[in-house]
Amino acid sequence: MTPSTEPCPPTAPPRLATSQSWSRAVLLLLAIGAVSVIVLFAFDPAQNSFYPRCTIKLLTGLDCPGCGGLRATHQLLHGHVLTAFRLNPLLVTLAPLVAVWLVWAGVQRFRHRAFPEIPLTPRRVWLLVVVTVGFSVLRNLPAGGL
Repeated sequence: MTPSTEPCPPTAPPRLATSQSWSRAVLLLLAIGAVSVIVLFAFDPAQNSFYPRCTIKLLTGLDCPGCGGLRATHQLLHGHVLTAFRLNPLLVTLAPLVAVWLVWAGVQRFRHRAFPEIPLTPRRVWLLVVVTVGFSVLRNLPAGGL
């Protein structure tokens, strides 16, 4: 059997997301986030086993940069900042920065301005990598790392 020599029909250009579909996606993400926060507030990860386990911790016994993040977030939601900091200092340090950026981005979007971007320069990416790896190493050191 010989392949067809008929030309392929032209394809339609990719459709850009409309403002309405974008709004629906944002509302869906906000709803999922709100339900997640409510569940995390109500059920302590230290006492409930339905939360996911860290694969790195299970395989190696070492804490990854995110280990303790759910427990720390639970403690933050209950206003226990020092307890949360002991569980995951990196998360507690970055949480206010992320919260401020999210509020700022929401205000910009509400004013119908472009969603603000954080330029990821190579220097910033390397800084993030160094901080994350350094945090991971320090928290796994014997004799009182992070």
